[in-house]
Amino acid sequence: MNKILIGGSRVGAPLPVVRSFVAQVLKSGFQLHVGCAVGADQAVIEACLVLGAASALSVFAVGAPGGAGFWSGSACSAVRQASARGVSVQWLAGGELEIPLVARLAMRSRRAMAGCSAAVFFCAPGGSKGSLTAASVAVAQGLNVFMVCSGGQFPPELPGLAGAGVWVPAPLFGIPFWQWVASQIPTLF
Repeated sequence: MNKILIGGSRVGAPLPVVRSFVAQVLKSGFQLHVGCAVGADQAVIEACLVLGAASALSVFAVGAPGGAGFWSGSACSAVRQASARGVSVQWLAGGELEIPLVARLAMRSRRAMAGCSAAVFFCAPGGSKGSLTAASVAVAQGLNVFMVCSGGQFPPELPGLAGAGVWVPAPLFGIPFWQWVASQIPTLF
């Protein structure tokens, strides 16, 4: 089965669109990977539980089962509930608690991308630093990257990739996504 990473902003992401997208992707037989934050990540977790699709979801948590290592932007209770209902949860996916939180969050995102063919982000207008950074990493790893922003806004440039690609319209399951397409650099010889 193909695997898709789904993520996005903690605040301002189009949550009803996230839930609709999850339902469509599950009907198509995809496995889903997601982080552990409130907002888009939590909407993915909740949608999978409501749809009875615990076996199709893998959650990559920055914290431990007892709650250590999570932070105020984490959906700790949703992750625990998902684990109790049979969802595969990779606890401490970003490394041990001695590692600073920012580094653990970055490593957690990289581990969540492993084995995925695409990364899909639901963002607030203007994007979010974490989602844009994760999207940049996904592009660098060769994943197909899609983004939709609340209010139909055009996605912002990806950090570290400005000028290396363009966003092109790429609707998925009837949702007006944008896909990052790498620019072709002409050869000189």
